[in-house]
Amino acid sequence: MARSGAGTTMAGVVVVMWWCMVVQRLEATVFTVGETSGWVVGVDYDAWAKSKNFKLGDLLVFDYSSAYAIDEVFENDYNTCNIDHPISSDNSGSTVISLLNAGPNYFICGTPGYCAQGMKFIANVTA
Repeated sequence: MARSGAGTTMAGVVVVMWWCMVVQRLEATVFTVGETSGWVVGVDYDAWAKSKNFKLGDLLVFDYSSAYAIDEVFENDYNTCNIDHPISSDNSGSTVISLLNAGPNYFICGTPGYCAQGMKFIANVTA
């Protein structure tokens, strides 16, 4: 009988955790990076990111042409526009990234030369 109670308790915990994830996803804000311009040269992404209130679970949507890519990188690589060691990288033309880490999250264009032209920003995420 004790085993049944423990199993029921565990099932309850799993259901509560699942529900919390669903509610968090429902409350997530979807941010289109660069708004109507998308992920291109010539947008002030620093100003754009600073004007946003990013929270855990929010989504970043990158829309871009095949000339560009999006890399999530570490701080040093962000500062130096180093594309050699990304945390993640995509060049599909439409990328959605979930913000899963509180604090600064660093994004740059993964195509050589574009980061130095301003295609980079920091998403400061609050818990």
